[in-house]
Amino acid sequence: MKKDPTGNNQAAVSQMKRLGVNFSTARELIGLLDSRKPALRFSAGTSAQWRTWRKQFLARVNEALGPDLPKVAPRPRVVEKIDAGDHWRYQLVYRTTARMSAPGYLLVPKSHAGSGARLPAVLTIHGHGHGGCDLVGLSPEEKTGGNVHHNYALSVVRRGMVAFAPELRGFGQRAVDEDQLGRIIRERGDPEAKYFRRDLCNVQDLKANLLGYTFMRLQLHDLSVALDVLQARPEVNPARIGACGLSTGGMMTLFLTALDPRIKTATISGTLTSYRSYAFQIETTCGSQLPHGILQWGDLADVGCLIAPRPVCFESGAEDFGFLPGVAKKEFRRVKRCFQVAGVPDRAVFDAFSGGHEWHGEVGLPMMESWLKR
Repeated sequence: MKKDPTGNNQAAVSQMKRLGVNFSTARELIGLLDSRKPALRFSAGTSAQWRTWRKQFLARVNEALGPDLPKVAPRPRVVEKIDAGDHWRYQLVYRTTARMSAPGYLLVPKSHAGSGARLPAVLTIHGHGHGGCDLVGLSPEEKTGGNVHHNYALSVVRRGMVAFAPELRGFGQRAVDEDQLGRIIRERGDPEAKYFRRDLCNVQDLKANLLGYTFMRLQLHDLSVALDVLQARPEVNPARIGACGLSTGGMMTLFLTALDPRIKTATISGTLTSYRSYAFQIETTCGSQLPHGILQWGDLADVGCLIAPRPVCFESGAEDFGFLPGVAKKEFRRVKRCFQVAGVPDRAVFDAFSGGHEWHGEVGLPMMESWLKR
C-alpha cells in the first residue's frame, strides 16, 4: 500500500518554529478564513433589511450547493406493512431521479385508522449510523441499549403524528457502494489493508464535484422528493409538516428547512456550530455537509436565520465533543437576533441539555407538536 502519513511530523513542527515559517496547510486555510468577513453575514437592523438580506443570502446558498438534478415522478410503492404495536410501519420505495430510488420508513399511528383525518407529519432525518432503522426501533444496536438517535421517529408517531424516515444516500439500505480502492488493496493482500478506511461521503462528494455537483445538493434533492411523497400520503395534512434530525441529519434539516417553505417547524440537533470550529479545527465534517464556497457569504448561523419566521429549536449537548456547546450558544445568539429583527423572538429556541452528541427532543418535539397541531 502507498505510504501516506496524514500529518503530525514533529521534526517538521520543530523546524517551523526554529525558522519562523509555516508548513501547515491547515494553518494557512484558517488564516485565510480569519482574514475575510463573509459578505452576507446577517447584520440587518429592521424587518425590511432582513427581508432584503434573506433574498440575497438564500440565492447565494443555492449557488453554493450547486445545480440540482431534475425531479421525476416518485411513484412510491409500499413494499412492506408491519403491525408495530401502537402504529403501522410501512416501508416505501420511490424514485428520486431518473437513475436513483430510495427506501424509507413511514410510521402511522393506529389511532388514525378509519378517522379520515389528515394528520401533521414530521420528516425525521437520520445521521451517521445504520440509517433510517436507527429512528424506528430496528437498529442492530437495539438489543445493547440503542444508539444516539434514540428512535426519534417513534417519539413522533407516539405523539399522534405521522413520521417519515427516508434513507440518505450511502447509508442503511442505500449503503450498497463498495470502496473500490479498499477492495483493490485487500485483493493485493497488503498486510496494512485492515487499517485502510475512507469516508464514502467524501469519496462520493469528490465524484459529484467532478460533474459540477455537490453531494450535499444530491442529498437535499432526495429529501425534497421525500417531502413530495409525504405530502401526497392520504393520512397527511400537507400544510402541517415539520422536520428534525441529529448530526448529519440535523445539517440536512437545517438546510432543507432554510430552502423549503413546506417545512413549517424544525428541531435541529447536534449541528449548530461554526465552520471554523467543526470543519477547520475539529474536522468532524464530511462531504455530505459542505456547500462549495459558502464561507464567502455566511456561516451556519446565517443559514439558521433563513428559517425565520418559522419556529425552530436547536439542541446542544453539554458534552458534545464535535459540535462544541460554547460555540453553539454563541452562534445561537446570532440566530436569535435575526428572529428578533423579524419580530418573532420566541420562535427561536435553544435546548442546552445534559448529554453528548445525541438526540434529546424534550424541548424540540413538544414545540413542533404544538405548532403543527394548532
